[in-house]
Amino acid sequence: MMLQENPRTVPEQAPVPAMTGFDPDAFARALRIAGAVLVVAAASTFMLQNWQVGNDLMRYAMLVGQSLLLAAAAYFVGLSVREGRSARTFLALVLATIPVSFAVLGGLVYSRFHLDELAPLPHYASWIAPSRGSALLAVLGTLSLLVPLSLVSFTALARKQAKALTLAFCAANLLVLVPVRQPEVVAALAGVALLGLLHLELTRFAAAAQLDTLEGKLARVMPFAPPLIMLGRVFHLYHGGPAFVGGVLLIAAAGLWLLLSRMASDTRRDVGAWLASALALAGWASCWSELLFNLPSVGVAMLLLGLPAAALLFLAAARAASARSGLSGLGTILALTTTLSASALDRGTVTAFCCIVLGVAVAVWGASVRARLRIVGGALVALWGIGLQVWLAVHVDNLLRWLSLTAVGILLIVGSAYIERNRGRLARLWPPRVATK
Repeated sequence: MMLQENPRTVPEQAPVPAMTGFDPDAFARALRIAGAVLVVAAASTFMLQNWQVGNDLMRYAMLVGQSLLLAAAAYFVGLSVREGRSARTFLALVLATIPVSFAVLGGLVYSRFHLDELAPLPHYASWIAPSRGSALLAVLGTLSLLVPLSLVSFTALARKQAKALTLAFCAANLLVLVPVRQPEVVAALAGVALLGLLHLELTRFAAAAQLDTLEGKLARVMPFAPPLIMLGRVFHLYHGGPAFVGGVLLIAAAGLWLLLSRMASDTRRDVGAWLASALALAGWASCWSELLFNLPSVGVAMLLLGLPAAALLFLAAARAASARSGLSGLGTILALTTTLSASALDRGTVTAFCCIVLGVAVAVWGASVRARLRIVGGALVALWGIGLQVWLAVHVDNLLRWLSLTAVGILLIVGSAYIERNRGRLARLWPPRVATK
């Protein structure tokens, strides 16, 4: 016989009344968010200033003073009011305003130490230091004030990783001070910074349990702001060409390629690998279009387009799962057709040499994995290159041709000796695949 429980005697079954009254926590959170947005907006206006009072150096001092004011507010709230959330909010805002300060300081430094031609700028984005000495003093004063503030802020948000985050954050901000505005150079500097920070994020910060909180995530995001400001500055003020756009696409592809190492799902890895390859190919094609008119011949232009594109496909294949064979096969076809087309249009030593080297490499690779199509395709391309070299030897005298063939032959024999010597180690690197039905 089963006993029925009386729902009135079970406290857990009592209905929970709906909360319709005033919620102090939600109200305080809304106030913090609104205040943070206003502070960041106020700091951002300094990058696009259009004031008439005082000189640029004095206005920059006001911007640095805003960071000091936020730090003082954090100190007051933390000790007097004893409310930790608002204090950490102020310290996060200190970190958010520091890249703005370095962006403006970069304008002051650029006005006196520019390494390229001084680009014309609209008045609202022009920052001019009175002299070189004043620009250097501004740099020293900024470092002496904002670096300790960064360390204090990161200590409050992520104590165990504070030193590493401070170093990464300050190094990224120092890149903003480099007095160069050439779009391609800026893309290279910002790209190296972004990829380095992303690698540090994936290998160190993402694995730290302390940085998995909201404050920790804010601290991890902050170092990425300076290089993004560098790219945005070029987009808005300096109008980068195809090479700059291509560089940004290559940065995006490389960042996605790094992120794929953290993905466990095979489907996501395959989709990400295809997307990374598409971004990389589009980026390299955009960069190549700006180099096209400076290349010596059509054959060299084709090689410079196709061979790096094939290498990018192979890199994307390294992150894929089931799509690896498709990406590597597409890269192989692209590389072989590129060298064949280039040698047909430009019968020269460089194109013939590329046919031989690439054809032999593909054939040897095919033999090592027992892929008949790769063996045949690579051998045919290599034979075409050798035949072209023989034809050139009959019609054009060039000592480099003989030396290049000799060097390739010697390297192949040395390579075979290395493989024979280390066959066990190589077998462990590439274990045989078990065929499944």
